[in-house]
Parts: sequence; C-alpha cells; structure tokens
Amino acid sequence: MVHHGKDLGADLHRLEQAAKVHFPAVSADYGLAIDKCDKVRGDVAQVMRRPEQFGGDALGPVYRAYLDLHDTVLGFMKETRRNLDDTWAALDKAARIFAAMDREAADEMNRRVHDDDNPAPGGGR
Repeated sequence: MVHHGKDLGADLHRLEQAAKVHFPAVSADYGLAIDKCDKVRGDVAQVMRRPEQFGGDALGPVYRAYLDLHDTVLGFMKETRRNLDDTWAALDKAARIFAAMDREAADEMNRRVHDDDNPAPGGGR
C-alpha cells in the first residue's frame, strides 16, 4: 500500500529517526570497538613474549597468525562502520526527497520531529 500525506509523514519520521539516531549510535559503537582493537594490537607483542629457553622467535608461533586474524576482523569492522555511515546518509537524503514531494507528509514529519525534541510534560504526547 502506498502511503501519502500524514501516513507518509509518519513513515518518513521513522526513516529519519533510523538515519539520525539509530544508525549513528551503532556506528559509534563500532568506532569504540575499533579504537579498543587498535589499542589491543599495540599491546599484543608484549603479551606474547616468551622466554628464550623455548627457542625460536621471541614472540612465539601464534603471534603472526593472531595479527593476521586481528587485522582481518578489524578490517571487517571498519568496513561495516563505513557502510552504516553511508546508509544513514542515504536514508536521511531519501526521507528529505520524499518529504519535498508531499507537503502534508513533510508537515507531519516535521511535527513529529518537533514533538521528539519537545516532549510533553509527564511523558505524554
């Protein structure tokens, strides 16, 4: 069913909420995880040092494999974050384009945005 007017405005409001609130929040969580992974990578060599009595490389046989896995996972996380950011930008743009084509929908979307920014006392609408 194709929506227009107030129904479309309600849908656009939800789309804009996803674009401006939900996707950026998840992206920020990925950013925190990426930062923590970067910090861990810097500490791995110290953690994996082993006594020379074991022979071979001072970092042991697992070190290189761990770094490869770490870098692969980190690459996936960075790509996911970029995709989230691109998606929220596209969703926001789509909401604005559709709102520009239907004045009543735009008015309803803007009313709901205003209500979000200015909640009624007591939590009601």
